[in-house]
Amino acid sequence: MQANPSLQTKSPPMGTKGLDALAGPAGKTILLVGAGGCGMRGLARLFLQAGWQVWGQDQHPLPATDPLFQLGLQILKPQQPLQVSWVVRSAAVPASESHVCRAIMGGARSALYSEMLGELSRLRPVLAVAGSHGKTTVTAWLAYGLRLAGLEVGYLVGAEVPQLPASSDWGDAQLPLILESCEYARSFHALRPQQVALLNVDAEHPDTYPAGLPEVTQAFREFLALLPATGQVFAGVEAPNLADATSAAWSLAPALDAAIPLGLAGDHNRRNAALVAHVLSAFGLPQKQILQALAHFQGAARRLEVVGQLPQDVLVVSDYAHHPVEVQATLQAAKERWPERRLCVVFQPHQAQRFHAYRELFAPSLDAADVLLLLEIYRARDPEELEASVQELIPELQARPGKVKRPLATALDLAQGRQELLSWLQPQDVVLCLGAGDVDAFARNLR
Repeated sequence: MQANPSLQTKSPPMGTKGLDALAGPAGKTILLVGAGGCGMRGLARLFLQAGWQVWGQDQHPLPATDPLFQLGLQILKPQQPLQVSWVVRSAAVPASESHVCRAIMGGARSALYSEMLGELSRLRPVLAVAGSHGKTTVTAWLAYGLRLAGLEVGYLVGAEVPQLPASSDWGDAQLPLILESCEYARSFHALRPQQVALLNVDAEHPDTYPAGLPEVTQAFREFLALLPATGQVFAGVEAPNLADATSAAWSLAPALDAAIPLGLAGDHNRRNAALVAHVLSAFGLPQKQILQALAHFQGAARRLEVVGQLPQDVLVVSDYAHHPVEVQATLQAAKERWPERRLCVVFQPHQAQRFHAYRELFAPSLDAADVLLLLEIYRARDPEELEASVQELIPELQARPGKVKRPLATALDLAQGRQELLSWLQPQDVVLCLGAGDVDAFARNLR
């Protein structure tokens, strides 16, 4: 076994029905609106694999070098006649979007991305990875471990995974399709899985769960109730006991031995790995193959991803963490991975609603930062009248024990933030850029 084995592209024949069962009056044709999103890209690849004619539309044009074009993705030309069997839109695209309306007028069936995943879950067995945090990592880890063992499961991951051929693959339709089941706006209620890997349940998405944790927990209970009596729930070490919510079998993952080596840093990833090991064992993998999967998996894009290097051996790292629980966990993992380096954190809160809802948690979640730069809140789906600014966090951050002298600043825009950050840097620093907005572009463009 090589030190860091990666998987080669394999595209075995699909099941006798496969995605062809979804073909409509316009045949095997589909339009994806918001096609640049991670999940939508994975969906596009599945349909392209199945020989469908796939059009994509996004407000941010895809680059000409995008691999989806090599697979056959087409971009609609202005005023091009539009007749497709399906039009699928991401959650960020309104139903009133012009291409969506044109497709519906032409006879297309309309679905949100989550609803199309629900359609897929009616075509073949599905293992849904659920939880407020860690879904992408665990979905990718399971797909990697099973494929490495020779089981051609299907998968759809909401990020690029360097050790997988792509972010999605249909695989063998007789085996489960492993995919993330997102709780945002209760979208996972569209799924009909046979198995669920449950990581954790936390207060999140205050724009769709204004009542907090009890409302989120109830949504998870309703999701688990969708499982058949012959189904299975694999519960992680942080998962609440919701066994009474489902008639499916409930199986609790044991904690992972601290001596077992992992390819990923962080306490949260050791907890993730415990669930991964439990599920791989249920698939029949021997201990040797499970340990290989745990030790060799290196993670998904934007999960402590090193995206650049500046002079004097300064590393630039990008991470998707935007909830305070995720921020704290990511900083702990970064300290574990680079224990001798100073951690310069660039944090961009995502959504004014989230900022207000979890306000008291953000300052302590950033305690591990040696240097801290706050970019202004990235607003998404926020009411226009809701005012918020990272400036509000400054007094709380300055009051944290032992943090009075910590370099701390805010920036109104990315250019100002870059200038401030570069003035602080010392040899061998780690610049860790956190958030779900355009802070990733900030990280990748640092020079």
